[in-house]
Amino acid sequence: MGNRSEKSNVIKSREIIIFGISIVLIVVMGIIVYLSGFHIDFTQKYRTIDGYENIVFKDSWNQQCYRLCAWGLVKTENIPGFEEHRDPDTSSYEYQKIVKKANAKFVWQVVPSPDGKYILYVERIYRGTGTTDDEDVYYKVYSIDDGTTTTIYSGYKQFLLVDWK
Repeated sequence: MGNRSEKSNVIKSREIIIFGISIVLIVVMGIIVYLSGFHIDFTQKYRTIDGYENIVFKDSWNQQCYRLCAWGLVKTENIPGFEEHRDPDTSSYEYQKIVKKANAKFVWQVVPSPDGKYILYVERIYRGTGTTDDEDVYYKVYSIDDGTTTTIYSGYKQFLLVDWK
C-alpha cells in the first residue's frame, strides 16, 4: 500500500512541476507580447539585411519608436532626428527602382539606406471584402546589388512610419 501512495505523490509532484513550468512560459510569452507592443513577427528575415539594426519604426499615434528583434518589434528610445517619409516623390530614383524592379504597388514610404545598398519601402495592400476595409501593410527592403526583395515586417493595419538611421 505504501508503494502506491509514494507513486501517487511522485505523479502529483510531476503534475505540479509541469503546471508550474506552463504558467512560467505563459507569463514569459505575455511579457514578450507586451514589450513588443503587440507587433510580433518571428520570421527574422531582416537579419539578411546589412545594417538592419538601424531601421526604426514609429507609431504616429503615441510617438513610440520600435526596432526589429527576434520576436518582431520591440519598444526603443525615441529617435530625435526621426524623419517622416510619407507620400514619396514618384519621380525619385528610389521610387522608380522599386516600382519597376521590385514590382511594388501602393507604395506609401520610401527610405534609402545610408550606404545606398538598399531601399526600405512600405507597401499597403487593400483587400476589399465588401463589409470592411482590410489593409495589410508590408515593410520591405529592396537590395540594389542583387535585386532581391525581403519583407522584414508585415501586419494587418500596422501603419507605422519608418526611417533608416
